Amino acid sequence: MADLKDKIVLVTGAAGAALPPAGNAGPAPGSARVWILPPIPAVSVASNVSDFDSSVTPKAAAKMAHDVVLDLIIESEARRSHDLKLAQSGASSDGLVEFDDVTKQDIAAGKIVQKTYTFATIGLRLFLPKFSSQGARLIGVSLHGTATVITRDASGNVLSQSSAPYDKIWGLDGNTDSSYQLIVVDYTGLAPAP
Repeated sequence: MADLKDKIVLVTGAAGAALPPAGNAGPAPGSARVWILPPIPAVSVASNVSDFDSSVTPKAAAKMAHDVVLDLIIESEARRSHDLKLAQSGASSDGLVEFDDVTKQDIAAGKIVQKTYTFATIGLRLFLPKFSSQGARLIGVSLHGTATVITRDASGNVLSQSSAPYDKIWGLDGNTDSSYQLIVVDYTGLAPAP
């Protein structure tokens, strides 16, 4: 019986310690964005990527794929809501300019554009830099699938809807200090590294 009492005291003490401090605690509003990502296929990693950078493990590759898909979903919402500040949460540098340009065009035209994605394949590939002043090799996240674009007028009436192949290669910022990496540059069209 004493053993049971000790366990009850232990559980009660642990539960009490988990409570917020006493005071004027009460309900408070909370808000946070919830990002719903499309299914992300298994990520293929070209052998020369691992040879070039041994830190690119399967876990790191999966995180890069997740991050680029998250960035695209953030950019899609920023474009739909005409929120240039939100766009900074998914891209920076040249990547942000690309996304901001289309959003500014939508704003000027008085249109609301929603873009959704499905992905058939995602892989990490190694590319030669465009300019000799850049790094020796560049790791890009290659995405292949479909993008569906729905365009609405300012009242929300659908003006058009179309789907097209989505084939892009994005470079990420490589910053591992934040919870996710941002899109920084479009590597589509760069020459693959040997």
